Amino acid sequence: MDMATGPEGRRTGPTDLLAELYSRTQLAQSQLGNLFSGQKKYFYKTSEAIVDIFDLPLDKADTLRDFAEKAVNLLDKAYPQAEAKLQKLLKALESNNVKVELGPCAKKTLHVTPEGEKWYVSAHMVEDKRWLISLPIYRVSADAEFPDILNVSDQDLYYLQAGWRASDESYEGDKPKMGTTQQWQVFAWTAVRYGYLRVYLKNLNFNKSGPTIHWVLTAKSWNQQWPTREGKKQAQQVAKRHPLGLLAWYLGDGRRHKHDLLYAVGDDEEYKPKNLIPEILQAAYYTGYGKLLDLLESEKWITLKKIKPRKQPIYATLLGHTFWLVYFYKELSARTLFKDLGEAEKLTKVLADVGLQAKVRTWQYQGRGPYYFVELDQTSVLRLAENNQEWRYALNQIAQKYRKQL
Repeated sequence: MDMATGPEGRRTGPTDLLAELYSRTQLAQSQLGNLFSGQKKYFYKTSEAIVDIFDLPLDKADTLRDFAEKAVNLLDKAYPQAEAKLQKLLKALESNNVKVELGPCAKKTLHVTPEGEKWYVSAHMVEDKRWLISLPIYRVSADAEFPDILNVSDQDLYYLQAGWRASDESYEGDKPKMGTTQQWQVFAWTAVRYGYLRVYLKNLNFNKSGPTIHWVLTAKSWNQQWPTREGKKQAQQVAKRHPLGLLAWYLGDGRRHKHDLLYAVGDDEEYKPKNLIPEILQAAYYTGYGKLLDLLESEKWITLKKIKPRKQPIYATLLGHTFWLVYFYKELSARTLFKDLGEAEKLTKVLADVGLQAKVRTWQYQGRGPYYFVELDQTSVLRLAENNQEWRYALNQIAQKYRKQL
């Protein structure tokens, strides 16, 4: 198969897009039946589990079952459309009867259109040279209602909503909106944005590991408290103030990691102290949200419960930067982290001007980075402790921690 080309013969990427698309389309076709039947079973099973475990009254139980039934009906409507499009796409790729062109509104998005069709597959290459490929699903939507199953206080609900807005939630007009390929997130989000909803299936995504269905829900019973582009940042500031806000933020944008509590903030990562986890779990179970997450079998929730909090790192500030003290192989040091090498080198020069020697070290983490440490040696740390109360207190803490005379 020839290299996929766009306008003026440009290469569409470092890999052969059409070959990649053909491989993923074959995989999607082979797994399509199991994907749709599995999702239908999940809606039925989960709704019945919620009715039973939360002991819902009859009216709420009927509302929840109706929500699940409407979701299943959407899947039944979408399946033949997805199946027919997959067959046409495979046939067009095999006969090389496809057109590849740049999308009209996105410079990095390509449209692959089978000959004679009005629909197309979207292919977008992200920074790590991976293709994100999706097939649109048209006119598959419904109005539904989700009951209030948690009955939490207005304050707790406010922080849960802030956490979701801090991560995956967006808005349509003045209404909260959620898009997800994870069925458990459908329930976890609607539980805090309950009421009347508009639900539709947007895409069938072609992933290397198999296809996924992109669900989109709009909460008609709520107004978005944090609209506009700045709303996400505002919601993050609210979410940071309460363990339920941190929990919902983690369920949306948290990075699943067996050792660390990580959050995505744009293209960056933000670490939270692991000693917050007991507070998060306690708040979750107190409100019943933890009980819901247990039955949803969310992998993020399972991972969060397995992370063991460690002792709080020992910090001290200097020139507007936060350093943490490290005692390793009988050597004491203090470090602060930068993503930009120039900023790290700038700080070392400022430190040198005040008589403190520092080195810049490069650090990679889980394939990410590089990051840059500015590291003060033991002599500099001890000198700071002689003249600065905060550093003296930090030094005493680390001496007690390791039972050493420093």
